Amino acid sequence: MKNHAEERNQLCIWLARIAKERDIKNIEKWKLGKKTQVKLDIFTIPDHIKCMFGEFLKTPLYTELANLRGHTDTVKCLTILKNKLYSGSWDNTIKIWNTETHELVATLEGHTDMVKCLTILKNKLYSASNDKTIRIWDTETYEEIATMRGHTNNVSSLIIHDNKLYSGSDDNTIRIWNTETYEEISSLRGHHHGVTCLTILKNKLYSGSLDCTVRVWNTETHKLVATLRGHTNWVYCLAAFGNKLYSGSNDKTIKIWAGTNTETYEEIATLKDTHPVICIALHENKLYSGGVGKTIRIWNTETYAEIANLRGHNGFVMCLTIRENRLYSGGAGADNTIRIWKI
Repeated sequence: MKNHAEERNQLCIWLARIAKERDIKNIEKWKLGKKTQVKLDIFTIPDHIKCMFGEFLKTPLYTELANLRGHTDTVKCLTILKNKLYSGSWDNTIKIWNTETHELVATLEGHTDMVKCLTILKNKLYSASNDKTIRIWDTETYEEIATMRGHTNNVSSLIIHDNKLYSGSDDNTIRIWNTETYEEISSLRGHHHGVTCLTILKNKLYSGSLDCTVRVWNTETHKLVATLRGHTNWVYCLAAFGNKLYSGSNDKTIKIWAGTNTETYEEIATLKDTHPVICIALHENKLYSGGVGKTIRIWNTETYAEIANLRGHNGFVMCLTIRENRLYSGGAGADNTIRIWKI
């Protein structure tokens, strides 16, 4: 399945050869006064074949395109900038891959414990770890620029908004940092257990926690706006789009909350999985979820129906990211790979 382009190119070449051979035989038959085969111009050159049979020659939807190997432990986080894929792992490293050739470009070493999350702003890569630090790297030179210290426990989530970096930690806080000076601006307190995930929509920061709640904060005043209760276990992941917030949990559900614009925050639907949900991602009108079940489920965000189920990972699916029509997924356990899917 991973060599579709080459296989189809070869098919086009062989069809062209067949057409050429047929033409030679037609000439021979014509000289002998025999009936010749009807000439089909579409078989003249491979490009014509691709044009006529474009739909047939396309890689099928949800095909696994590649499998990137290099990490020696769980791939916990992924992010993309231009033609580079960045992956953070429990092997304490960050690897950089070319999204076109799938080749490993570089390995960043500096963290002394698991890398838990990544985010990018312009030419800076931010990484957070169980070593309680946030490190900043130059995306051109791959050199470490600075190290931000302040959290007193594992740093599990990062997000950037309006030149501010937000970090969630197992110390139960969300810290806000200046992305120019790297100084701490403020600290948000409210969760009773570790902060596992963050997302931002307009002027609202959403945080998920091991206390089973999702909290909503005003990014301008830093005040707590609301607390969403409904999950019966840890909240692992968040995503927001339009007027909906999506939260995935250890309780094997994804909850959908409405009113992110009106601040009603009503629960409008619950998607049920058979295993804990660790990561989610949104693309167009589809929600992608991964977790303990080792599969990636695809849901319609309008009907909430499950569309497809992607299988390939041999361990938990720990992270997802999307660029254009490619889905990237990171695996855990006996897997430790990054898989790329057509979506």
